[in-house]
Amino acid sequence: MINDVEMLTYVLQNAEMGCQGIASIRKRNHDSKVDGVLCEQLIKYGKIYHCANNMLRNRGAEIHHVSPVTKAMTRYAADRDLKRDSSASHIAEMMIKGNTMGVNKMTRHIRNYDGSDRNVSVLAQKMLDTEQENISEMKPFL
Repeated sequence: MINDVEMLTYVLQNAEMGCQGIASIRKRNHDSKVDGVLCEQLIKYGKIYHCANNMLRNRGAEIHHVSPVTKAMTRYAADRDLKRDSSASHIAEMMIKGNTMGVNKMTRHIRNYDGSDRNVSVLAQKMLDTEQENISEMKPFL
């Protein structure tokens, strides 16, 4: 079973990677409509990140961010992928793939969470809902 700190850490890191991925993609995006959606998603991830960060701090937990190596690999992969194709359709596909992976992993974490704190459960569910909403928002660009 996953405890409160483990769940909050996972939510924090998931939101952090969402921000990282969007920031990497926005650098090469040339479609203003896609950018508008990405900006909204970035704001949602930022709010979730700050909420998880505050909840971890209030518990006196050590905050474990995503490693710089993982962030660099994400930037490199996005840059490489977008050099081949930076169309709105390809960006949507990349975002949908990332969010789908997030939905799958978040669902597993929620299933394994001991559920001892309702606020943690609500934040984890908000993260899952955000990932699912992001997929829906990107589908029109395919």
